[in-house]
Amino acid sequence: MAPNLLAAAYASSTWDRMICALNLTEKFHQHTKLRVPWPFTHSFITHFIEWLSFSKNLAPASINTYMSLLKLIHQLRGLDTSTYESFLCKTLIRGASNLQYYKPSMNANKKVMTIPLLKILGHNLAKADWSDHTKSVIWTAATVGFFGSFRFGELLSKKRNEYNKFETLLWSDIKFFDDGSVRIHKKIPKNRTPNGEFVSLFEFPLHNCCPIKALNCLKNFSKTNMEKDLPVFTFENGNFLTLQKMNEMIILFLQPTIKVQALQYSCKSFRAALPSALAAIPTAGNEKTIQQWGGWHSNAFEKYTRLNHKAKKRLFNKFVVALSTL
Repeated sequence: MAPNLLAAAYASSTWDRMICALNLTEKFHQHTKLRVPWPFTHSFITHFIEWLSFSKNLAPASINTYMSLLKLIHQLRGLDTSTYESFLCKTLIRGASNLQYYKPSMNANKKVMTIPLLKILGHNLAKADWSDHTKSVIWTAATVGFFGSFRFGELLSKKRNEYNKFETLLWSDIKFFDDGSVRIHKKIPKNRTPNGEFVSLFEFPLHNCCPIKALNCLKNFSKTNMEKDLPVFTFENGNFLTLQKMNEMIILFLQPTIKVQALQYSCKSFRAALPSALAAIPTAGNEKTIQQWGGWHSNAFEKYTRLNHKAKKRLFNKFVVALSTL
């Protein structure tokens, strides 16, 4: 077996999730004292799914995800996976899904970030007793994530003291143009587009929320990091901004103003921010525009990555119109 090729077959996030799935089986063993057989037996799967549903209180979708990851681990180990395809396994998960209807309804979806909330985040961040460099890292991540409709996993490192140069946004992945715009290379987007995708950002003249201004400010703090081609979102102590840390910052700087509602926002809130703003004002754009900017797949529309830089600027101007009314 070639370990390097095997490791390259899946994204680091997938390997992390597989480790989480394995850790879950170990916790099951510690809690129930039942042995974890490899390959899994029907008896083990019955007790395991029941434990996930009632003791861990996991949603059926989460249970299904963990079972898929454990099946993948079986396949990588060359073990029999027929138990996962069995009628019993599918029926147990269906039963867990049916029981969800009897539980109190709770909306776990994160709310979408808006310009007014982005301004609140920036205002409270500015008041923090932190260095300007630290504030610049967080504010730039927020504005770039907002105006680029990014998944933050495409920008930030997984750990605060190490990074994957093939996944984390580095300074060499950003091209600055003379007209005040930038183009960012997403090296490994979620859809695994060959050679990655490119996201264009432009000056936003309203509300003091310009991503270009934020990037240029951070660039002035990060000259050494740029020379060494380190991650863009690097603090002055050398640590990197992570997804977990950014989620904490979003809540921290929204909470003073919107209180407990801040818990409903996270990095996921930024993904659909601009398309949602445009959708709220039908005269500013249309469904195709929204689809293109967000880069969502559709049989009807061209992908956002097929637009050239100038076309993206014309598209961005529609967002300026939509956001100018807020």
